[in-house]
Amino acid sequence: MIRTLLILGCGYVGERLAAVCLDDGMRVIGTTRSEKRASMLKSMGIEAVIAPSPIDLPDALLAEVDAVVDSIPLTQNNNGLHATQPLWLPEIAPKLSGVCWAGYLSSTGVYGDANGAWVDESFACKPGSARGRERLRAEQAWLDSRLPAEVFRLAGIYGPERNILDRLRAGGYKVVAWNPAHFSSRIHVDDIVAAVLAAMRKPRCGRTVNLADDMPLPHVEYVTQLARMIDAPPPVILNPGEGEKQLSPAALAFFRDNKRVSNRLLHEELLAELLYPDFRKGMAALCSE
Repeated sequence: MIRTLLILGCGYVGERLAAVCLDDGMRVIGTTRSEKRASMLKSMGIEAVIAPSPIDLPDALLAEVDAVVDSIPLTQNNNGLHATQPLWLPEIAPKLSGVCWAGYLSSTGVYGDANGAWVDESFACKPGSARGRERLRAEQAWLDSRLPAEVFRLAGIYGPERNILDRLRAGGYKVVAWNPAHFSSRIHVDDIVAAVLAAMRKPRCGRTVNLADDMPLPHVEYVTQLARMIDAPPPVILNPGEGEKQLSPAALAFFRDNKRVSNRLLHEELLAELLYPDFRKGMAALCSE
């Protein structure tokens, strides 16, 4: 039974996971680099610790932990994006002496482009971006850590306070109509939390699981349907050439990969059904809040 959970980088997903774990009677410790963020976490009942890096956490705290969730994002410096896990994880892993489960929140970006094919956890990872390559390095650091770790590859996250509803309502939302169409996948934050909790209760060391909903769609189709659903102005549809000129490199990189993420393993081992199996149900719930 898990009594003390440490969430490294307690951000959007972490705070929602923490809320459920606190309701279940767990002690939850969350790290952050910001005093303002620490105050917010404390107001939720989370034991907030300000730490520039996990390597700065006290040994006594690490020894008290039963489970760890790593949600630390990639860092940006003058040389680009970098995963920090290979630097600090070998140092703190031996100090996590009581840990019976660990999870790393990664990204489906590690797969790279699949030309629209379905990708499951056995698909060869050939990331075409620095973001994908660094996420893969972080995954490997956890799998090599000698801790009972699992990896969760998250599709595009949405949920309360993290969605494109307001941007669509404002009008002028731009999207590229690729030819052929480029598929992408999404996942509601509450389904991420449910899957992580299911893995904590039914762990399998070394497991890698895709967290995505049941409906991969081309982004242009997704936003067009969503705009219609909420009675927002239709998106501005660009051809690839226009997209290259008008959209940021980050936006283009995110939607350039073309793949349909399989969630078969998620359904078989963790969640038979999702709370929000497609964006229509997820966004309808957001609109009703």
